[in-house]
Amino acid sequence: MKTTMRRFAAMAILAASGFSFGYAATNASGADDVLTIGSDAPSLDIEHWVQDGNGRFGKVTKFTNGKVYVVEFWATWCGPCIASMPHIVELQKKYADKGVQVISISDEPLDTVEEFLEREVPRSEQAKTFRELTKSYTLTTDPDRSSHESYMEPAKQNGIPCAFIVGKDGKIEWIGHPMQMDDPLEAVVSDKWDREKFAEDFKESQELDGLMQEMQVKVGGLVRRKKFDEALEALDTFVDKVKKPELKLNFTMIKLNLHQMAGSKDEAVATTFKDAFALVGDNPLAANQIAWTVWEWKDRGQLENKETLTAALEVAKKAAAKQEGNMRGMTLDTVSHLEFALGNLDAAVKAQEEAIKLVDGPQQPDMESFLEELKGLLKSKK
Repeated sequence: MKTTMRRFAAMAILAASGFSFGYAATNASGADDVLTIGSDAPSLDIEHWVQDGNGRFGKVTKFTNGKVYVVEFWATWCGPCIASMPHIVELQKKYADKGVQVISISDEPLDTVEEFLEREVPRSEQAKTFRELTKSYTLTTDPDRSSHESYMEPAKQNGIPCAFIVGKDGKIEWIGHPMQMDDPLEAVVSDKWDREKFAEDFKESQELDGLMQEMQVKVGGLVRRKKFDEALEALDTFVDKVKKPELKLNFTMIKLNLHQMAGSKDEAVATTFKDAFALVGDNPLAANQIAWTVWEWKDRGQLENKETLTAALEVAKKAAAKQEGNMRGMTLDTVSHLEFALGNLDAAVKAQEEAIKLVDGPQQPDMESFLEELKGLLKSKK
């Protein structure tokens, strides 16, 4: 029996982990080259200084002691970067008299940035261009990407917008999304920032980012050459380095995707699913995603292991017991599919009937269609 409803379980987790089999990261910085919290902020060598805060701010190469800087990376094509601009304007205005200078850096050609700045800001209360919007802070572009290579790559930051707060002593205080820097910036300016505490938390995240980049290069390269068995072996070396269960689960789902590409047999796939079951912990959403993935493998004819199907069913039942409303309904739909896979038609019908009562959304027609198929099979069996 085939169903048209598909929840993107494995791929959703893959997307959340930031892993792509088609992309190889180019940053190969060693541990000694990592730019992190407490590092000396690299000097700047920016080609084009486009906005200067209406003459208030000068060009910066080396950072002045006693001042605070926000070095932010953006691009004209980046929606979140553009959405962050009004907030950056507010922060620059708020701290302009407290020794703070925002330096926003694109890596696009000057003409591209100039053309963007002439565009009107959408949904603005007053008609204004982006040039008018950003006139209060320093906006630049650096097409040779020297600034990107000095900051983003050694800090293992792959996405924009990304902001670096440079403290009064010229060291990196904070790295993150500019929409999240209000409290850190206030603390740095007022000399209340606990750099060491943030460094501890950030280090773990940065190490994971580095691990993901390294994995993208090694495993992704093997996948592109269709050396799937070697890719699976290489992936295992990275899984062993991950400590947190939720992160291990991400890697395990990547491994399942590799198994699918490799055409792995039942035993190897069953072992990986067993690992995934052990990692879901108390997260019912993750449990449902894993259980549904088992059904997808069964539905494609790639998994016949009854022990794995039974284990997935138990995981889904436990998850449903912890949920309410629509989420419980979706998990019960998974339960129904797995009961069907195990030949338990009565239980499958019961679970699906309860699921339909709870779910209110675009999935309902598929769920009702599946219930009718189940009832038809049950009737013909009797």
